Amino acid sequence: MRYISLFGLLIFPLMVFGQDYESKNEKTNFPQDTSYSKVIENNNNAYVSATFGNGVAYGGDLTGDKAMKWRPFELRFGKGINIPAFISDKLFLNNKKFRFDFIHNNEGHPDNNHRDGFGAQIVYRNQLNRKLNVELGVGPYFSMNTTTIKGVEINDLKLGALLSAAALVDLERFSPGLHMRYALNHVTMPGAHSSVALLVGVGKYFDQAPLNIQLGSSGNPVWLGVSGGISQTNHGGSEGVPGFSVEAKKYYGSHWGASIAGIMEGDDDVRVDRKGVAIQGWFVQPLNESWAASAGIGPYVATNQRGSDNFQLHGLITLQVERFITNKWKGLASFSRVATFAEENDRDLFRIGVMRQFGT
Repeated sequence: MRYISLFGLLIFPLMVFGQDYESKNEKTNFPQDTSYSKVIENNNNAYVSATFGNGVAYGGDLTGDKAMKWRPFELRFGKGINIPAFISDKLFLNNKKFRFDFIHNNEGHPDNNHRDGFGAQIVYRNQLNRKLNVELGVGPYFSMNTTTIKGVEINDLKLGALLSAAALVDLERFSPGLHMRYALNHVTMPGAHSSVALLVGVGKYFDQAPLNIQLGSSGNPVWLGVSGGISQTNHGGSEGVPGFSVEAKKYYGSHWGASIAGIMEGDDDVRVDRKGVAIQGWFVQPLNESWAASAGIGPYVATNQRGSDNFQLHGLITLQVERFITNKWKGLASFSRVATFAEENDRDLFRIGVMRQFGT
């Protein structure tokens, strides 16, 4: 889990600096007294944030220390959306601002419960004044909890709900759309414990995000890439080990993509030495002319030489940030979760890499 927290804390300032630097070079900075309002009024925008803090778990027959020990954090990205007129009219939501977010949420380390997961939310935002905005978000949350039950350590997978409330305090003097984010996250999980966490960090709106960036020409070329990093088995007694992957990806329209990847996760000398092939569908959100965030999900067929050594069907969920270097080259940083379901050998994969466009 520590690798994804470092990923968020390192990549987010680079994204903010890169967007601000490009804006200055293109002389497109908005006036200090109007830019944030302009962001709120525009649905063609993108959003990213990174927060961390502390909290507590409760319920679900928990024992031991229920504190999260200052380890919870959240990474999210999303885009502004319009509510259909026939819904907004009936619910009196005309001119209200909404966003759809993808989220990775980590609930810290209460005793015998290391739960985190991926979620999606519909977020409602209300501007109280020029310096302060509030928002409410709700949506499904797919969690994985590393815990010991009856003496056996397992990865307990469950589907619940994530409710968020946040206050956003303007930091426009540093970069357009930048703000402090103070958030309260509440997790409700049927058949398991709940949690509440107070988080603080930074967020940024990318006003007038492009509908697409250099994803490909009209001929829809293929992107080929290689990446490497750390694989961490979500069980006690295992250490992070080097892992690698090769990937081919195509983009369709302004926000969608599909990929196939060969993955070598690496050998932790304890439970997992896995390799296989993954197919993922992607939602891609451009942030500006150079940066994009994306979320991918799909099946992963692999063999584990420290397990049955038979082909097993798993799931792969990925959050990724990309930075275009030239029209044909881009760098990437990604975090993936291998959900093994019955195999109980879930793994976190942190990768950095490069991709090149082939074809026209």
